[in-house]
Amino acid sequence: MKRKLVIISLVLLLSLSLISGSLWAAEPYAGTTIRVLAWADAHTAAVKKLIPEFEEETGIDVVFDDLPSSSLMEKAAMNLTSETGTYDLVAVDEPFMPRFAKFFIDYNNWPQDTTYYSQVKVNNLADAAVMGATWQNKVAGLPINGNVYMSVYRKDLLEDPAEKEAFKKEYGYELKAPQNLDQLLDICKFFYRPDENLYGWGPFTMTSEGLTVEAMWILRSFGTGILTEDLQPALDKEKAVAAFDFYKKLLETSPPGKLAYGHPERIQAMNMGQLVFMLQWPAIIPSHENEEESLVVGKMGYMKNPAGPARAAAVTGVWALGMPEASQNKKAAAEFAYWWASKDAGLKLVENGMSPVRKDLLSDSELQNTHPWYEAQLENFTIGVNRPRFPEYSQISEIVRSYFAEAINGEMTSTEAVEMMDQKIKEVLDEYGYLK
Repeated sequence: MKRKLVIISLVLLLSLSLISGSLWAAEPYAGTTIRVLAWADAHTAAVKKLIPEFEEETGIDVVFDDLPSSSLMEKAAMNLTSETGTYDLVAVDEPFMPRFAKFFIDYNNWPQDTTYYSQVKVNNLADAAVMGATWQNKVAGLPINGNVYMSVYRKDLLEDPAEKEAFKKEYGYELKAPQNLDQLLDICKFFYRPDENLYGWGPFTMTSEGLTVEAMWILRSFGTGILTEDLQPALDKEKAVAAFDFYKKLLETSPPGKLAYGHPERIQAMNMGQLVFMLQWPAIIPSHENEEESLVVGKMGYMKNPAGPARAAAVTGVWALGMPEASQNKKAAAEFAYWWASKDAGLKLVENGMSPVRKDLLSDSELQNTHPWYEAQLENFTIGVNRPRFPEYSQISEIVRSYFAEAINGEMTSTEAVEMMDQKIKEVLDEYGYLK
């Protein structure tokens, strides 16, 4: 009887200690509510599923507002410029970080006396992702997703013995994943078979931000950017003309309707087995490996982008969590951001659709087995390039995509389009007082 009483007493004491320990862990944040503004996509849907766990563990209530990216930028601009302190964390797509960075606390000055701070170090994150969150030597936010525009291709076709034999006979070298853009063009030409409903290149030509990304990829591969770090014109017109002319050659191997190709058209064409090669965002890649959506599951290959005449380039599209200066709950906000970016949370978020930005997740051998694009995703971060860094980025983006579209759809020659692009960029720089 005494032994039973002792055991019961120990169980009660243990229970009380666990309860009090849980209360102690949540005590610093008891009654604290933070508001987070983020974009609505699969990544944030994954985060939302785990928020109850975070709330239970920390005692912080999280009000999570997720909006389409266009609406998000409008709401972020309204709230940050008015400095109302409505939001404690705001997710910003990297091209817009120069516009909003002045409203955010430098990441190096975020509160560090938190539970999850030790799990997040900048050197754990892909370097190009950190650069995407940086403006004028200030790390303006914590990168929390790993978007990089990377190569996807039909591995089964490139490894088919009959195709390899025929390709070598025609081009004189072995058919394999292309190391450079000339090899890429050869492969796209070789597999251009309209009679079989098979095409080489899957373009992005819909007039939207995706077209700017496509343009920046080919421009940087040929060795030219748009702006210097001190916001001066950087367009090398000779290289830009060569880049546009090359892209038009790739486009000749694309499907009908190629001048109106956006995400839905490209995804469907690849999933139906109609494309051999294209660039894709990691967050979309699971669609190609989903048996309910795709006919090419297990047939896909993923690789570092082929090198152009100047370099290999992969355009980054990282979102970062910025902490507004006006936030009234900085420590609790930092706790949530650190938790979001931690490895422990990341392992759960990956399974719910998150695209990692942590190098230790992308290089994890078990995750690479279940997510075969992770290794290539990490490799592409090593060649990551940013879109033009400019506070009024949207105007520059519109100029780039508009004249790139004019060039590739034949309404202008590449030379004419590049001349107009250069002129319009200089006009914008002059309008805002940057042009020297």
